Amino acid sequence: MRLRLRHLLLTAVLAVCVSAPWARDAAADQGRARGRGGNAVRQLPRAYQEPAFARGYSTGYDRGLADGRRRARYSPVDNRDYRNGDQGYANSYGSKDAYRSNYRAGFRQGYEDGYRAGTR
Repeated sequence: MRLRLRHLLLTAVLAVCVSAPWARDAAADQGRARGRGGNAVRQLPRAYQEPAFARGYSTGYDRGLADGRRRARYSPVDNRDYRNGDQGYANSYGSKDAYRSNYRAGFRQGYEDGYRAGTR
């Protein structure tokens, strides 16, 4: 339970850190565009919008944190969830291969972040 709460807090902090600079830039762009009659809005990086990446990151973070805490070797690709890469997949997401690719990218990033946090 404590691990899940810590993970949720870290995810919320990460979301604020990632979105704050973009929101500030978008507001500045809108201010400049007002005189030209347009509205320029900047999008967040695509990876943070992907459900597969987000699911993979969350799972990878938990696995990496656990491995780091027990001083296991760093090995995200040896994890069953990484190898399967389809946890949380739904047909509405499109291609299962694309989902796996995004899930695995998120898992690797989450695992790295979790492993670092676990070894501190």
